Amino acid sequence: MSVGVPRLPGMRPSRRLVTLLGCWCLAALAIAAARIGWPQLAGAIGNLWWLAGVLLCGGALLDGFTGRRVRGLRGRRRVAGNLALGVENVALLQLRNQGPRPLAVDVCDHLPPQLETGDMPQRALLQPGAQAELRYTLIPRRRGRAAFGPIEALVDSPWGLWQQRVYLGVSQTVKVYPNFLGISSLQAMSTEQSLRHMGVHQLQRRGEGLDFRQLREYRQGDSQRQVDWRASARVRKLISREYQDERDQQIIYMLDCGRRMRAKDGDLSHFDHALNALLLSAYIAIKQGDAVGLHAFAHSDRGGDLPLPPVKGESAMNLLLNHVYDLHSGTASADFSGAAQRLLARQQRRALIILVTNLRDDNGDELLAAVQLLSRRHLVMVASLRETELDALCGRTVENFDDAVKFAATADFLARRAYLLQQLQSRNVILVDSEPARLHTALVAQYWQLKRSGVI
Repeated sequence: MSVGVPRLPGMRPSRRLVTLLGCWCLAALAIAAARIGWPQLAGAIGNLWWLAGVLLCGGALLDGFTGRRVRGLRGRRRVAGNLALGVENVALLQLRNQGPRPLAVDVCDHLPPQLETGDMPQRALLQPGAQAELRYTLIPRRRGRAAFGPIEALVDSPWGLWQQRVYLGVSQTVKVYPNFLGISSLQAMSTEQSLRHMGVHQLQRRGEGLDFRQLREYRQGDSQRQVDWRASARVRKLISREYQDERDQQIIYMLDCGRRMRAKDGDLSHFDHALNALLLSAYIAIKQGDAVGLHAFAHSDRGGDLPLPPVKGESAMNLLLNHVYDLHSGTASADFSGAAQRLLARQQRRALIILVTNLRDDNGDELLAAVQLLSRRHLVMVASLRETELDALCGRTVENFDDAVKFAATADFLARRAYLLQQLQSRNVILVDSEPARLHTALVAQYWQLKRSGVI
């Protein structure tokens, strides 16, 4: 908490002073008009008008002199250090008057450009020794670092004719992460509960059941059926049975950060939808004991690829979140072949490669070549975001020539896209084609099917 320090420009006339000056000027016009019909009356009123002007100017000067210094006003901001994209958050401004006179204050917080609020400015009346708390909501619209400036306060002079601008508190930086609240809601659930919560249908493993592998310490998310109560009683801590389908695997997400991911679907871009789906599916995989890595390509804000080697364990999710929270899509085209070659040079062990992109046929040959190259060593899955606006255009009634042109163009685009999907399937690529808002469910369902069927 810090004392308010005036900065330029400091003193400014208040609305009250502007209103009084306006009334004084209107009175001059009225007196000038009255001189035509009632010159004697206008002369008497004119003397009063001059007296009012002198009193107004004298009072304004005196009020400005006494109100130019603001003593004892202190303030600070309280806001969470980590925010979630698109989620409403509450910030708190704490003001305290340690000065000798009451203070009427208009307060406005200096927000970063990626945060929105509709609750500013706010007004507070502080008696000597009193404290006030002003709450306002803010909604992050872009991920990354968000830097708050100082709190700006306009303090009324004793008679309210002037306002002195002061700045309170200190600058502050917070981090805007992808919408990880979905992950937070799953942390207290077991894996089966998490899947049911997301609407994923669980498949039974092929064969006669799960093959026992070993005993290990209980891990958050294990079901009660996995707990070995006899072994737990012997060592006085929970012990779980681990089965063969939980053997450690490596999953590498290839995230397209190119310009095709900048398309909007609702309030979020395709890139943000893809990032949310990636994080939720990665969380499920980490709970299963798999190692998760990332290979982001075609972005322009950091330069070059952005690899994260496969990591596992309790800290893996935090590493992944801090790796991508300020990652944004760029304006360059995605180089699938180059990204595949660079990934193969780093990833020697066989893994599940999940390529997250927005499939189009304009560079389908390059995508097919990259997938074929990756398939020589790895199991490949392509997760594509389907643009909901295109489906909506095909469902509309054709009423005029423009509608017919749009319908024909959309149908042709979707047909060429469907042909590209067929070509990928013919190369034994696992496909996930989903609307952006449902991509997380589709990814988790496909991963769980592969896991329970023993493919990974």
